Amino acid sequence: MIKNIVFDLGNVIFKWDEGKMAANFTNNKNEQELVKNNIFKTEEWLKLDEGILDYNTAIQKFKGRLPNNLKDKVEDIMNTWYTYMPIITKTTDLIKELKSKGYNIYILSNTHIEVYNYIKSLEIAKYIDGYLISAIEKMMKPNKKIYYRLFEKFNLVPEECFFIDDNKQNIQSSIDCGMKGHIFDYNNFEDLIKDLKENNISI
Repeated sequence: MIKNIVFDLGNVIFKWDEGKMAANFTNNKNEQELVKNNIFKTEEWLKLDEGILDYNTAIQKFKGRLPNNLKDKVEDIMNTWYTYMPIITKTTDLIKELKSKGYNIYILSNTHIEVYNYIKSLEIAKYIDGYLISAIEKMMKPNKKIYYRLFEKFNLVPEECFFIDDNKQNIQSSIDCGMKGHIFDYNNFEDLIKDLKENNISI
């Protein structure tokens, strides 16, 4: 029986689109491409997700790649980007409903420590029982170690967990570790509802 519902963050609770994110910081299309490709789609960005690069070092590397007119925007980008992620309200409404039915709610995400601090400040945080964040754990999905760490940290039985993530590899790894899983597409929310019901999850 499923007792625990585990959610990813990007494109599950928050919408994540590098191009749209860059557009929050400049109206110039060429500059948006520079920000996207030299900040959000870089090896350093992934290292921040993994918690093996500090923000100040990343900021200096990003500044080094961008033209002078964008260098001054880097610190603002890095200190505020996560506040521009639109919340997927259908997901947060689902979390509230699941919580009201007695399910435990967890977050398992490849993301920066700053995102972890940010989500804890939001209203949805009161419905969440625990977080496992890659930048804190120094490991990332789809590495199976992070799923076993989730079970260990919160004393969870894998077969009692249902994981919702937008990445097929991440879901496959969770299934390999004993969980149920759903590849999420926020444009097809009803597919998730159908899958939850098929797994006898009350909604």
